[in-house]
Amino acid sequence: MRKTTLSSPHSGTTLIEIMVIVSILAILANLALFHLHPFFAQIRLENYGHLIKRTLSLARTNAISLNSQITVCSLASSVCDSSRWHQGLTVFVDKDEVGVFGDNDTVILVTEAISESDMLTYPRDAVTYRPDGTPRGFDNGTFVYCAEYKSAELAGIAISVSTTGKTTLKDTEQCQTN
Repeated sequence: MRKTTLSSPHSGTTLIEIMVIVSILAILANLALFHLHPFFAQIRLENYGHLIKRTLSLARTNAISLNSQITVCSLASSVCDSSRWHQGLTVFVDKDEVGVFGDNDTVILVTEAISESDMLTYPRDAVTYRPDGTPRGFDNGTFVYCAEYKSAELAGIAISVSTTGKTTLKDTEQCQTN
């Protein structure tokens, strides 16, 4: 049998070569993450917009099926508060005082808070669906969700609640003018 010999006594890579490769990979990863940030913000925008629409549809469906008033709002000390929409939504059967979560009321769903860099607004304290599926009084309006609202680079999503209680989702440029 023949012995195989290496042409060079040192085979493999040196520490300098590994450091150069790691540096190049770090630069490429940094560039990729810089360009992925707006992509992740857009995905978050679309996901939360659809979550709001599903939440409103769930509330409307429960109002009809339970023959009861269902309220969607953001609660602060058991009272609906229009300045806290970013803190998450609570859907509950509203048996007593409208817009106040009381002892006789039942929670149906609680959503998570949105990212701190995003903004969610609605012109009212709550959306309360009557047993026929229509919003009470002037509870109709438009939710505006803006991802990365401080930089105002992305278009937002508007979720409109009609006077019949149906919701529509569309893009809006309102985030870029705030």
